[in-house]
Amino acid sequence: MTSTPARATGAPQDSNFTRNATGLVREVSMWDALIMNTLGMNVAVGSVLLLQQAPAIFPGGNLVLAVIIGTVIMAFTLLWVYSEFAAAMPRSGGDYVFVSRALHPFLGWLLSWSQGVWLIFFWIGFNAWFALVSAVPAAMITIGSVTGGHGWISAANGLLAQHTFLGIHMQWYVFLFGTVLNVLFALLLIFGGRVYWRVQKWLFLLAGLAILIMVGLLIARGTSVGASWDSFAAKNGSLKYSQVIPAAQAAGFHGANASFSFSDTLLLLPWVFFVVGYAQGSAQIGGEVKRASRSQYFAMVGGVLINGLVLAVIVLLATHAVGSSWLRSVDYLAANAPDKLGLPGGLPPGINFISALMTHNVILLALLGIGFVIWALMGTPLSELQATRYMLAWGLDRSGPQALGRVNDKVHTPVVAIVFCTVTGELALLALINIPQASLLGALLAQIAAFILVSVAGIAFPYRLKDIWEAAGGRRILGVPAVVLAGAGGVICLGALLVLFIVNKSISTQFAVTAHLSVEFMLGVVAAGVLWYVGALLYNRRRGVNLNLTYKEIPPE
Repeated sequence: MTSTPARATGAPQDSNFTRNATGLVREVSMWDALIMNTLGMNVAVGSVLLLQQAPAIFPGGNLVLAVIIGTVIMAFTLLWVYSEFAAAMPRSGGDYVFVSRALHPFLGWLLSWSQGVWLIFFWIGFNAWFALVSAVPAAMITIGSVTGGHGWISAANGLLAQHTFLGIHMQWYVFLFGTVLNVLFALLLIFGGRVYWRVQKWLFLLAGLAILIMVGLLIARGTSVGASWDSFAAKNGSLKYSQVIPAAQAAGFHGANASFSFSDTLLLLPWVFFVVGYAQGSAQIGGEVKRASRSQYFAMVGGVLINGLVLAVIVLLATHAVGSSWLRSVDYLAANAPDKLGLPGGLPPGINFISALMTHNVILLALLGIGFVIWALMGTPLSELQATRYMLAWGLDRSGPQALGRVNDKVHTPVVAIVFCTVTGELALLALINIPQASLLGALLAQIAAFILVSVAGIAFPYRLKDIWEAAGGRRILGVPAVVLAGAGGVICLGALLVLFIVNKSISTQFAVTAHLSVEFMLGVVAAGVLWYVGALLYNRRRGVNLNLTYKEIPPE
């Protein structure tokens, strides 16, 4: 296999690609890539879910130890593989290019098709929906409950209320605001160029400030959580702090004082993976990252280690502030007997809410709420960036519609692909609003399977693409290519995680990975991907194009 790009513009007869350059610009700095991956990992929402769900389900697990184990494993297996590939082949489409060239075109196509369809037809709409039905109402109810301003609670209820318009009864405000957000992000991605990356920095600063406020409150006032909770409970008719553990025991919970269990600790890893397993976004836009040979290691491996450290600090401070027994008990009540807990508006007792109890400063509460909304919402542009780069790579290889892969000469962005993703995001938003079962879709099995495939490609990389691997540095450990060791570790660890998601009912139910709708959608996506690939081969063959020759080259930048 060679790394020779197409030799002339306009896809002449001697070129295996539709054009010899993507039209994109290398304008993403190392810090932009790190921030992108950090927003993708979403340590804020991840820490809330970890602390809100896992302690009651596996009470013997040590949360901090689980975070350390999961972070180290992901950094030096899967993300190391991604970093090596992204440094050696910095191209749009990321893992599609890696797997199709290192293993087999069909496997690369199927991986990217599965990942791309989930992004295009689900996640782009899901982020706006989740922000508006979860993060925004939670912020409003928290401010209203803590300060006594019931107008905030009324506004939250109004946002979630259903209304009839044009004969259609649904959550019109969620649809309206979700549409505005999706369109604004689309316009920013189309016309923003460098502006988008500046906007991302400012949004990240606001989002990061929320983390700092939460951590600061836990450090400065963590010892007064009980008093703050009781003051809140007195205003809202909720359980007192000292009543939470007895109430959970009365409701059937027997794990409040569970002793340490290493097996329970390992069973916490799916929640940790939900954070540190998603630092590969910068690989998908590899053709736009400056100095990829250095930037990608920092953005991915470094990003996982940094975010894992932040997650560990949050978990440590939270458990120190409220105690493991109380945390397990309040989580159990929230999941199994929320009426006994009595939080207003069905508000979940997340660590962001518990931290908010320790201040009555409306500005701090607003910054905390806005920050968590940004964390919930930033998946929209990140999903569009990755999805459109898949489509761009497909268009270059002729495996997908070329129109979706074109980059506008004036704005240097794939305009048609971004518009297409915005439309499909709107369809997903409508489905999530009107079809309750849609929110139960879980893509984790498909994503883990894709990551296993990337790990396998990492094992093959130094042998199937030896020249490219050596040109990128050819790192070895005790004579063995480092990417091979990382890939083998990824296959083992991710394979075990995949089995865990399937066989452990508590985990599979929590993440909806084995729900009939999830399985049916995943299998349907795979079947459609197989048919598309066969169709693309036959279509191009009739036009005199051999796709196998295309896949023997590295795509142009």
